[in-house]
Amino acid sequence: MIDELDFAFGVLPLCIIILSVAGTYLFKNAYVMPLAALAVCLICTFTVLNKTFIGWALLYTLVSLALSHITMVVLRKNKE
Repeated sequence: MIDELDFAFGVLPLCIIILSVAGTYLFKNAYVMPLAALAVCLICTFTVLNKTFIGWALLYTLVSLALSHITMVVLRKNKE
């Protein structure tokens, strides 16, 4: 079984990275996946983890936003 720290600092960031790139490619919108990442992180903060994880939730959302924008730039470059 996976404990909370492995989930918070291993599984969750990896899933956010992969899903941010894939979701941005699929939806062609840079703001859908960061909002989804924020929602998932906040749900995990108040159900599985504790309130001190809110800072990490915001950081993971910013990482998702940056990756989404990078993906959009790459998609626009490939279109040209």
